Amino acid sequence: MIKQPFRVIDTGLREARANIAFDQALIDSRGQDAIPDTIRFLRFPPSALIGVHQVLAHEVRLDYCREHGIQVARRLTGGGALFMDEMQLGWELVFDRAGFQHEQPTALSLAAFSERICHAAAAGLRRLGVDAAFRPRNDIEVAGRKIGGTGGIYDGPVLFFQGTLLVDFDPARMISALKVPAHKLARRDLREARDRVVCLSELLGDALPDMAAIQQALLEGFAEHLQIAPQWGEITEAEEALARDLLKEEIGCDGFVDGIAVPESGETHLSATLNLEGGSIRADIRVPDARRTRIQEILLTGDYFVTPPRAIFDLEARLRGASREDFADIVRSMFADGAIEGVELGPDDFCRAIAMAFCQLSIVSDGKVLRGHFIGAPATTGPTLIFLHDALGSSRVWRDFPHRLSQRTGLPALIYDRLGAGDSDPLEPPFETLYMRQEALRTLPDVIRAAGIEEAILVGHSDGGTIALTYAGTAPQKVRGIIAIAPHLFREPRTLAAIRERIAEFDAGDLRARLARYHGSKTDALFQRLVETWMAKDAPNWGVEPYISQLHCPVLAIQGAEDEYFSATQLDAIEAAVQGPFDRHIIPECGHVPHHTAADEVLDSMTDFITRCLASDPKI
Repeated sequence: MIKQPFRVIDTGLREARANIAFDQALIDSRGQDAIPDTIRFLRFPPSALIGVHQVLAHEVRLDYCREHGIQVARRLTGGGALFMDEMQLGWELVFDRAGFQHEQPTALSLAAFSERICHAAAAGLRRLGVDAAFRPRNDIEVAGRKIGGTGGIYDGPVLFFQGTLLVDFDPARMISALKVPAHKLARRDLREARDRVVCLSELLGDALPDMAAIQQALLEGFAEHLQIAPQWGEITEAEEALARDLLKEEIGCDGFVDGIAVPESGETHLSATLNLEGGSIRADIRVPDARRTRIQEILLTGDYFVTPPRAIFDLEARLRGASREDFADIVRSMFADGAIEGVELGPDDFCRAIAMAFCQLSIVSDGKVLRGHFIGAPATTGPTLIFLHDALGSSRVWRDFPHRLSQRTGLPALIYDRLGAGDSDPLEPPFETLYMRQEALRTLPDVIRAAGIEEAILVGHSDGGTIALTYAGTAPQKVRGIIAIAPHLFREPRTLAAIRERIAEFDAGDLRARLARYHGSKTDALFQRLVETWMAKDAPNWGVEPYISQLHCPVLAIQGAEDEYFSATQLDAIEAAVQGPFDRHIIPECGHVPHHTAADEVLDSMTDFITRCLASDPKI
């Protein structure tokens, strides 16, 4: 069989936006048959690159990037934000996909192309003595650690597919430039970033080859597994001219990079985020009035891959004016007609995100509005899972955990933003010192009443766990069981030490930016409440023990053995206080957020506990 020839070019080190403009020039030129199928190698100066569907302000620490000369650009492909610098190698394939389908009875999907190309890239790395393998959906890994990421799009007959390779890597620069999701708030951040990724320099040490040898290894992998014939060629002046025009007129403009502005939630601005293993979709909807009968405007942002990227803008346009009853048909028809192709996420996922936004709850408690969502239909019989996040968290920080627990147990769930967090109303000073008691005795009853929940299993993290325990002591008829992750009754020396570290990170590090990803303009007040109430010399023990001592329902307490805020003595005190069954699950080598760092183990433990709760007689 004659192998398909591919031109190979190396555009070297270019400005971030110039690199993206050259990507578009390659796509346009190949679509016009002005250039042959092409493999491109490229490198970036220190740059923060966001996915085509992401909100810039949610992903990048713009002030830090400006201060440190880090460039910011928007990619043509989907997925999450990434940090690039001179010690990472970019590679791209731009080709007519018809040339790869001669052996296929039907057209290859983007996911199939992705898998095939990633296997080829991994084979190339193995030629360097690195045991690389493809990990769905779009990563290349070595022994479970990521060494490269990929993504692609269709543009008519052209497939544009790009990848990155970590030749060397400084996770501290990445964490500083990007708004790393705020569930990683522990001092383990840097260590975990190093543990999750690996670079060629770490694997090969003194045997690390130069860039030319690395490129050659990748080319040999592509040649063998894609059945192509790479041949070094020249960059044409027409490509360069087109790239310059695209840079000047579109891709280099701040408007293209800034792109998407998302309003804060309100009575006619509804928002929801669906977090799944295959990515995340955030739906922001503007509706005409409180009846929420149709979509006036809609934004579908997030960390996901669809092709062609333009299709999301077309979908948003089609959805404007759609009724609440008709939007799902529009979404599904565009996928069915082939106008949109998803990788990992499909039409049902986009419909779920939009439906969640339409169903956003607005609950008034003490004159303040709290916002949340149901997962699944509200319960007609049996309990509802209610999730209460930690002091600096929000409903979005739970990620996909509530969805996974709801699916495992078959129970509906309610997630909401506590006062001062996420989409709920902001905190206002002076701050309530006994805020956990207040939320347990006043706010949570309002939430449960407004949501129409007759019976609950409460799932609380940190402050949320303490609030759950306190409320249950006052409303035994409402609570079937409690799952408390890292609950607490008092301060410890490690608590104060950890909060001091967070204060330093907030003042001089990246914590403020990471929290602003979820809380926006509410961030300062939320953090200040934490500091004032927990660090005060006369800080109380929260006044919750009298209520917890009345608690009779089953309790499952989950604690990371390396929790940097609280020790297992908190569980000892809670077990001594409660009147009912008490189980504890200590997770080794785990910090303050075990439902993220040990999610499967925590889900197993919770599912078993909930199964036992459901089997018990709620009247006993």
